[in-house]
Amino acid sequence: MTRKTLTLGFADRTTDIEVDVPEGEPRPWDADTKLRRVGVATPRIDGAAKVTGKATYTFDVALPGLLHAAVLRCPLPAARVKSISVAKAEALEGVAAAIAIASAGERLLFAGQDVAAVAAIRPELAHDALAAIEVEYEALPFVVDTLAAAKPGAPAVHEGAVSERHTEGDEPGAGGEGPGKGNVRPLPSSRRGDARKALSKAAVVHRASYSTQVQTHSALETHGIVVRWDGKNKLTAWCSTQGIFSVRDELAEIFGLQSDDVTVITEFLGGGFGAKFGASAPGTRLGFIAGELARKAGKPVKLMCDRHEEQVCTGNRPDSHQEVELGADKSGKLVAIAVKSLGTAGIGTGAGIGRNAFSIYSRVPHVLVESSDVFTNAGPGTAMRAPGHPQGAFAIELAIDELAAKAKLDALALRIEHDEHPVRRWQFEQGAKRFGWTEARARSAAARSGHARVRRGYGVAASIWGDFGRGGAAQVTCTVRRDGSIEIRNGVQDIGGGIGTVMAMVTAEVLAQPLSAVRVVLGHSDDGPSVGSGGSTTTSSVAPAVRNAAERARAQLTELAAELLGVPAREVQWRDDGTIAGGGKSLGFAQLCKKLPGEAIVASGARAKTFGAYPMPFPGSAGPGAIHQIAGVQFAEVEVDTWTGVVRCTRVLAMHDCGRTMNPLTTRSQVQGGVILGTSYALLEERVLDRDFGRMLNPNLESYKIAGARDVPRIEVVLTDVHTGANSTGAIGIGEPATIPTAAAIACAVYDALGVPVRSLPITPAKVLAALGLVPPTGA
Repeated sequence: MTRKTLTLGFADRTTDIEVDVPEGEPRPWDADTKLRRVGVATPRIDGAAKVTGKATYTFDVALPGLLHAAVLRCPLPAARVKSISVAKAEALEGVAAAIAIASAGERLLFAGQDVAAVAAIRPELAHDALAAIEVEYEALPFVVDTLAAAKPGAPAVHEGAVSERHTEGDEPGAGGEGPGKGNVRPLPSSRRGDARKALSKAAVVHRASYSTQVQTHSALETHGIVVRWDGKNKLTAWCSTQGIFSVRDELAEIFGLQSDDVTVITEFLGGGFGAKFGASAPGTRLGFIAGELARKAGKPVKLMCDRHEEQVCTGNRPDSHQEVELGADKSGKLVAIAVKSLGTAGIGTGAGIGRNAFSIYSRVPHVLVESSDVFTNAGPGTAMRAPGHPQGAFAIELAIDELAAKAKLDALALRIEHDEHPVRRWQFEQGAKRFGWTEARARSAAARSGHARVRRGYGVAASIWGDFGRGGAAQVTCTVRRDGSIEIRNGVQDIGGGIGTVMAMVTAEVLAQPLSAVRVVLGHSDDGPSVGSGGSTTTSSVAPAVRNAAERARAQLTELAAELLGVPAREVQWRDDGTIAGGGKSLGFAQLCKKLPGEAIVASGARAKTFGAYPMPFPGSAGPGAIHQIAGVQFAEVEVDTWTGVVRCTRVLAMHDCGRTMNPLTTRSQVQGGVILGTSYALLEERVLDRDFGRMLNPNLESYKIAGARDVPRIEVVLTDVHTGANSTGAIGIGEPATIPTAAAIACAVYDALGVPVRSLPITPAKVLAALGLVPPTGA
């Protein structure tokens, strides 16, 4: 380690800090570093390919002799297979292969589970052939409602222990504790102090129940994979995935191959929010099905989920039923938070509620957060953009507003008083001024007292996430050729966040060349190891590796320039205009490259382990190896028609920290996407299961409502550059933090408009009218 003094902090609050930087690392970019390319709003380098239709997605892959697969899925929520035969389907004209996936005697656990599959020369033939598969089922007892499944005596979903499924989309450290009772399986609890005792002594106590719905991923491009066998023990797969190497490793494991004998390609991806890791989806064995059919038929096979399959069996955000208790003393300080939650990830695991209640308002001395998975006969949940956090944020933030009203406290001041994070406190304060918080809340109070029909309300909520960038996971290669061309190469997938553009920008910055001079190669497992795009890790893992590779290439070029200019290497200067100077002479970049002794300079680099976490570490990390706690705050404005119950979110101010912003244009796009997803979650989206038949009633994008253009609020994004000293570029991810507080802020705004809370998502007109006492509540 080398100790270096860096200027760290944010806004006008910077200070010099000594940081131990690993040997071989360039001096990290800090607050005093002036950059000309990084930090400048830059259009995506792949934008033209996308808007002109030249981009090739998995759905577009066409190979000679390509077959199309279809999967027969269980029609019952719980069943035992008595018999199964694919012989008649396999004999049909145009069908090249058929396989049974379930076997006689096997229990099937949800409506949509894999039963059998066929491959045919055309998609419609494959789907028609499913009708010829002969299966006899024995219907079994089932339960699809979370609270019903948690009761003693409910039908048991699993007969044995359930294995935890983790992907790169999950928050590190989250997981289950082992077997529970019946369908209930406890998750790790979080506690400090004695919340129960503190609540019993509190001067003001708020107790209420909050619930959130199951949300499906609804990516524009459904799950899909194309598999081609290139020999007995070698295959190539094109996959719609967030993790190229997770696909490679899963296919190698399934078919008993060496990892090097599996090639995976993802040139473009039509959206992924946590469900697209590995060769399969959480509830369907896509990789095995396509690979086995291709091996049996001797031809490549494409398997693309239709929208019904995508909604039913490829993962979802679990629901939650949270009992929240808050206590304050006579002075108005929060003294205790207690949250107990049940949630279902269907037959899967992972129905936690994040860190919001425990870790954001860290000045609350007594906190207890308990949560449990509840198994139901429904498609499995999986990681979805900030797993658990939007659910947890909704409940704790609305509860804080309700306690503040009961204790006659200012809701914003209450948050600031109990939050230790200096960036988040600054975001609260600066955001309130920018949003016009005080004046806006006064207007909403006047509208309530005047019983206005259409009212506006204003809410605020916070987010927490960690810099989970991974040291050593991404190996980047930088090549500078004799003709002056520059290539940066890594096997990362660009899922739409713009990592390819960031790679070009960082390379251009280091080598003082225009962006157009850099060719980016990615999306292929042969391009070098990389990370999956989940947990907001991509930019923070790959950008530093790119810089480190480019710096090593630059060092080699500097040695050559020193020789040509006749000066020591330490006197060589890289100018902003792209020339290299020393000793009163200068060389153009192309001129220098022509003097290369070989065809090219090739340098590789990786990100070091995180070595800085200023100004505040993530909970549970401290000392060497501590990681930065990412801060974010959102303010929301809503318009509520109290006669119809219709809610519109009209404005969101999003204040977010993502370390040093690499590309403000694509970063703002990421934040806007997070806000739109959160708005849709708050007001529209909800998976509906029929409790009598156990099937999803809205497995499409017609009756499963997602936000359209007219539902999107006016979004203002304010990026807070925070220099953390974490890595060589200071880059940190933003995918997760941007969607965590949105629904919570909207719910608080609805409460402000109405004067009564709506404690269940989505906030529908029926729920608004029920809260106002104009109609009976649902189920009454």
